[in-house]
Amino acid sequence: MLKEEKISQSMIILSQEKNIQRLNELVRNLREQLLRCRGNNDTSYGTTSLLAESRADLEQQQILED
Repeated sequence: MLKEEKISQSMIILSQEKNIQRLNELVRNLREQLLRCRGNNDTSYGTTSLLAESRADLEQQQILED
């Protein structure tokens, strides 16, 4: 394989990795928004407790993704 082709492929891979990182960040933000919306709609203590557990799960998943 020519050196130029390797460089080109490397640039494509880097671009795709950046796009994946942006998408992961968008997914994280959307999940947080969803949790906030659920929190705004919930009025009982039990549901708020469930929201806190969901948020903890989300944070742990984000750590694993990073």
